[in-house]
Parts: sequence; C-alpha cells; structure tokens
Amino acid sequence: MKSFSKIIAAGIMLAYMTTSTYAAYEEVTCSADSVYAANSCDQCFTWGAVSQGDNKGLLDDIWNNDGTTDQVLFKEEQEMPRIVSLGGASWTEVTASDSVDFWTYTSDLDALYSDESLWNVLSAGSSVKWIESTVGSAYQLTNNPVAAGGNVGMIVYDIAVHNIEADGAPSTDTLQHRECVLYTSGAGEVPPSVPQPPRLPETGAEHLLLAFVALMLGFGFLKFRNR
Repeated sequence: MKSFSKIIAAGIMLAYMTTSTYAAYEEVTCSADSVYAANSCDQCFTWGAVSQGDNKGLLDDIWNNDGTTDQVLFKEEQEMPRIVSLGGASWTEVTASDSVDFWTYTSDLDALYSDESLWNVLSAGSSVKWIESTVGSAYQLTNNPVAAGGNVGMIVYDIAVHNIEADGAPSTDTLQHRECVLYTSGAGEVPPSVPQPPRLPETGAEHLLLAFVALMLGFGFLKFRNR
C-alpha cells in the first residue's frame, strides 16, 4: 500500500513539473533591456513569455571558471537565487513541502570539495552545475496584469568565488558575478465585457406627440380606404 502511495505521489509530482520549461536560456546583451542594468546584471538571458498560472521549475546555474587560475567557492558566502517581480506581476515560491528548501547545492559541486583544504575548487577553464532547484519546487506566476511583451519577472543568480594565488591560498578579493534571466508576458489582461442594458423606448413629451400624429395618420388612411 505504501509503495502504491509513492507511485501516485511520483505521478502527481511528474505532472506538476511538466508545466516547467526545459528549453535553454537565450543569451542576450545586457543593453537589450534597461531592466538588466537596473538589477546590476553582469550576464543576461531571456527565457521567453509566461502567462498567469505558469510554473518555472527544474532551474539550475553553472559556475564557469573562465580564468587562468583555479577558483574557490565557499558555500557560506553564497546568496540563494531569487525571482524579482516586474511590472506589477506577482510570483509565488512553491515547494514540495514546508520542510523542503527551494534551492540545493549539487552533488557535482560537493565532488569538488577538498577535505584537505576545506573548500570547493574548480580548475581553470572548467565549469560545473553548482546549484539547482529541488524536485517539486517552482516559481509560479500568480498574478499577471502586464500587457503582452512587457517584463513580468527576472531570476537573479549570484555567485561569489576567489582565485587561487601562487602560494595556494584563496585571494581575499571576491569575484562577484550576477546572471539574470528575464521573462516577458505572454498575454495582456483582457478587460471583462460589461453587458449593456436593453434600450427602452423613449417616453418624453415629444415622442408622445409623434406617436399621436402617427396614430392619426393611420386612422385617416383607413378611413380613406373605406370610401
């Protein structure tokens, strides 16, 4: 019975997560939209349009070491990614349960941990997926008053690393990097149609006079025919 419950739960979870987007981000120049500069973005992406009720899950970020020296990451220095609401839209952070964190460090990052040096080391020219959203976690667009094409939200990924110096110790200078993924509105808010009340016949004095004249003309026509 417990196994059957687990299968049902897994099926529900899978159905929920299929509303998420698997497509890769599209990298754009940070001058493509002023919202990137407003959020101090160093590297900029767009992930297309979303509509009210859409979920964005199965998220992750890559740590790229493009330098010529090894780099170190300390988990204690990291800030978890977050979503920024734009244009009056509202996003809700959804998790599988209250006891589950939205973000988690990956096993790939943990594999870079050195028991000797007590830090995570990434060699020059390498990359690793260092953080990801947990299964069942997603950002949900719960309110979208933004017209089609307008900005509704942006996921901000911050990472802080240190270069390894010649003596093998990490530099005291922190290299801060911020990646931003922008979402736009897929559909604008449609104003509700207001039913119009039926038009009643006019009842003013002039309309009564016209009605009386029409009646008299009709009576005269009938009298003329009878002759």
